[in-house]
Amino acid sequence: MYKIDYGINQERIQKMNRSLMIHLLRKEGVCARTHLAKLSDLKQATVTNIINDFLDCGLVKEVGYIAGDKGRRSIGISINNDDFGVMGIQVARKNYKMGIFDLSGNLVDMRADDLSSHMSPKEIFQMVLEEAKVLMDGAGNRKVIAIGVALPGPYNIKRGRIELMTGFPGWDDIAIREELESRFHIPVFAEQDANAGALAQYWYDVEKFGNGGKEVIVYISAGQGIGAGIICGGELIKGSIGIAGEIGHTSINFKGPKCSCGNYGCLENYCSSIAFTKEINRILGQEREYTFSEAVRMVQAGNPIVKEIFLTSCDNLAIGVVNLINSFNPSVIIIGDEMSHVIPEEMLQRIKDEVKRKILPEIYENMKITLSFVKDSMVHGAAIAAIMNVFDCPDAYFGIQ
Repeated sequence: MYKIDYGINQERIQKMNRSLMIHLLRKEGVCARTHLAKLSDLKQATVTNIINDFLDCGLVKEVGYIAGDKGRRSIGISINNDDFGVMGIQVARKNYKMGIFDLSGNLVDMRADDLSSHMSPKEIFQMVLEEAKVLMDGAGNRKVIAIGVALPGPYNIKRGRIELMTGFPGWDDIAIREELESRFHIPVFAEQDANAGALAQYWYDVEKFGNGGKEVIVYISAGQGIGAGIICGGELIKGSIGIAGEIGHTSINFKGPKCSCGNYGCLENYCSSIAFTKEINRILGQEREYTFSEAVRMVQAGNPIVKEIFLTSCDNLAIGVVNLINSFNPSVIIIGDEMSHVIPEEMLQRIKDEVKRKILPEIYENMKITLSFVKDSMVHGAAIAAIMNVFDCPDAYFGIQ
């Protein structure tokens, strides 16, 4: 006969209720206890007990009176965005970004810098550690309680390592999450960068996606690499070791050049910002080597040769978009990262036109393709990965019994 352990079940229910309450507060901004009870379908006494625990540990605060039901005033409750925060870090092939965020996901302070191509991965990571310490020391009285990191894929969540950073060998030797935890002595959560970008889109405007957030949403990072973050029913699809969505290493030309991943004709070799800049230098760079920033300025100035190279990159990216549509049938595809900032509206229309030609009309009519509405999506998403873990288990961070 099976024995039911009611004590464990009750503890789990308490944790779920606390997590629900803090997620609702984040979404509502400021809310009365009575409204939280209605939103959560929990008893008023249960909500009061949870909020009292949160007040005692400083996770939330009372913010004065607000209008309540039937014209009555109630005491407003909000997340304490003044005393606590998280750090978000994005490491890319040629640059890094990091920021301090409050517990609602609002940016407080940010640092960013380019990386020298002559630096080794270990030198780069040491630099990131040092800059992160400077940023954290500058947070003043705000206690940073967790760190989120957005990393180029393929990122193996079981090993905690970047398996491959195309053109930049050596990252697979660095245990990024473990070294950050050892340095700062707080929990660290690592995500593939496109997954982080997807989290940012979902977190800041879940209502934009309709159907209560239950549909399939895909965020495409079109930057120094190409990746996709896929959210289904509010949850990231990560795969068995975390490399789901690695569309940059799907082939669009099986007779194309061999990629360092072992495949041939990989998508990112035809439409990433690195591939775009490389093609410009192949055609125009006889006397000097152009940077991506210079290439962007030439596109925006209307240089016909450079603009045509960029639009060809858009056409190639559209092939990857078509493959994603036919694989996951998303309701929304969001394109972000540095390629999406070159000539945004023209890029979007070019991709939509290409996709429309290559999928069934019924599919196209029941989805939308748009550009990211979150600036610096991946560093924001890194912070959100940390915040979500705080919200899922506030007891562990704030000592709630």
